[in-house]
Amino acid sequence: MGEIVKLVFPIFVIILLGYFAARKNFLDKNAGSLLSRYLFYFSLPFLTFANIYNTGLENLLNLDFILGAVITIFLVIVISSFFHKKVFGLSGPELIMAVFGGFYVNATYMGMPVSTLLLGSVTPPLIILVIQAGMIFPLIIYLLDRKTSGKTKFSLTDSLIILAKNPLMIAAAGAVLSLAFKIKYPEFIMMALDLLGKPASTAGLFALGFTCYLPADSTFTKREQLQALSVSLFKLLLQPLLAYLIGRYVVRLDDWWLRALVVVAMLPTAVNHFIASQKYKLFQNESKLLILFTTFGFTITVSFFLLLI
Repeated sequence: MGEIVKLVFPIFVIILLGYFAARKNFLDKNAGSLLSRYLFYFSLPFLTFANIYNTGLENLLNLDFILGAVITIFLVIVISSFFHKKVFGLSGPELIMAVFGGFYVNATYMGMPVSTLLLGSVTPPLIILVIQAGMIFPLIIYLLDRKTSGKTKFSLTDSLIILAKNPLMIAAAGAVLSLAFKIKYPEFIMMALDLLGKPASTAGLFALGFTCYLPADSTFTKREQLQALSVSLFKLLLQPLLAYLIGRYVVRLDDWWLRALVVVAMLPTAVNHFIASQKYKLFQNESKLLILFTTFGFTITVSFFLLLI
């Protein structure tokens, strides 16, 4: 428990610093939005490329683990979509954001140190990172672009244009192609990519804290709080439970990989969710609460998990 708290504590410190900066007017009120745009168009694409490229294809080939993770995510999407449609009446881009928050894990900033601590390896979160960064997040951005564009019909050309404008899709595709064709980049280029990508987690958490400060005449509504709480429960409880059931009874993982699948599934929601909420002006307050709820709740759920294993 103490080690987990040590891992989570820096996250809350960075969020609180962002909140303090907004409260004391150290930065312009648009700073949170500007940081989010920088992260989306610059830092996250470089981080995505570097992480996928450095992981290598040879580390991503545990097909049973991948299948277990994909089935788990698919089931969370189906159940969460049905629930949030029926209970909250969500649809379109708002529904996408709610579902997205219920399964997209913080594989980098939290996943790697937690996996090292509990499993002695960073391979499981790296596999999830590649699945998320290489396929899921670009697809989510593509769907949000379509849903928020104002168009009702899309041709193949329209869809290709949206994909071509997606910096994360470009980064992921570039990394996979580089690995497939065994392209070796000079060390100074990889160092530059690493430097550009490193600020993503810290700046994202700072921007989250900055935008969490609300003026005196504004507050989180009861509906926003309930929606954030419901998505948090999907993330912290349903996803790990499904991961265990799928891993044990469907793909029949051995004990170590089963534990890895569950640990990765219970990780808190990634800051990418907040960045997307800022870019598209959707689910903004819910996203702030969601990341706070899941980050704090993770310390509780993982502690119970450690008692059970």
